[in-house]
Amino acid sequence: MDTAHRRMEIISILSVKGHITSRELAWELGVTIRTIHHDIFALTFDYPIYTKPGCGGGVFITHNYKPYTNTLTETELETLCRLYGKAEGKEKEILFRIIHKYGADKLEI
Repeated sequence: MDTAHRRMEIISILSVKGHITSRELAWELGVTIRTIHHDIFALTFDYPIYTKPGCGGGVFITHNYKPYTNTLTETELETLCRLYGKAEGKEKEILFRIIHKYGADKLEI
């Protein structure tokens, strides 16, 4: 995995988990903790991530970061929400995840 892909994977992991330790990232990505520190430093210029030392610390991404926000138009989001209202079971679960993944937090479902 090259540097760019590894850094995108770090952002992806943080987007899902909210926070993780440098040690866990290093283990998961198969690199040294020092490499992770370099990656985190570089990523702080473009992404809302920060570190916190000590117990309960690690690498964090702000809770309001939505990497997929604004990837769907308002009409597309409204259509998905309408379909969600009619769906049942597994389809409803899948639509719910899609709606929230792609930034529909401004719409009520």
